[in-house]
Amino acid sequence: SSGINAEYGQIVYRRESNCKAVLRAAMTAVTMQEYHTVKEVSRWLVEFVGHYPNSSTVEEAITSQFTFLITELLRGIGTASPSSTVEFLGDLFNPLCRMCPDQLGETLRATLATENFPTKHITRKSKDLFIQSILKSSHQKRRLKVIVKEFSLECRGYNNQAIR
Repeated sequence: SSGINAEYGQIVYRRESNCKAVLRAAMTAVTMQEYHTVKEVSRWLVEFVGHYPNSSTVEEAITSQFTFLITELLRGIGTASPSSTVEFLGDLFNPLCRMCPDQLGETLRATLATENFPTKHITRKSKDLFIQSILKSSHQKRRLKVIVKEFSLECRGYNNQAIR
């Protein structure tokens, strides 16, 4: 069974594959209101981004779709995905921080500069703190999960001070 999955997985990384379309479909699925879909797509995305330094096809797909990737990720964390899936979405920041930290910081700043994005509940100060914390905690997977969960709670209108 795992041999079959490995074989099918390699199809995505071939030069003739349309990695951009696969990535866009995965990012669209991240904002679905279905726990298992978001969970599995998030896991797949973490693996996909992990191929960034070794595959020009993956690198090209991620680079060309980076703003869309970050926008959909933030929408999912904000309110578009079930709150129970936020930890899976947060896992994606770890490889993004390792593979392309400068582009991540720049795109987070640009995307979160939009007023009322990802929700009206989040303040400019909270957005800045989120960006700073994500970039600073890039190699601390557990810390990243906490940062993303707190940001998500605030986006959803909950006072996250209670969980600190």
